[in-house]
Amino acid sequence: MPHPVELIGGATTAVITGSTVVELADHDVGVLSTLTVAFAMLSAGVTLTERVAQAVTTEVYRCSVQTCSVEIRATRNHAPERLAVLREMATDHSRHGTAVL
Repeated sequence: MPHPVELIGGATTAVITGSTVVELADHDVGVLSTLTVAFAMLSAGVTLTERVAQAVTTEVYRCSVQTCSVEIRATRNHAPERLAVLREMATDHSRHGTAVL
């Protein structure tokens, strides 16, 4: 099932692209130019929507030691037990020591 961010982003992209295509048609812009603009807008909208959805659905766990650079990113669609294990791995400095990335 799509995330609400994906639904909103897709709908917004479609509406803005559609209204832009109508405006271009009203100004007698050529078909190929209109298609180019429409595909560019759709591509940009889908990319932006994917990035926002990924940011909203990702947990980031970092080591609590300031000089340690360990960081674990996990999507929230994992079981809570798995997320707890990942969080523990990242926050327990003794389990990973000093990492240099």
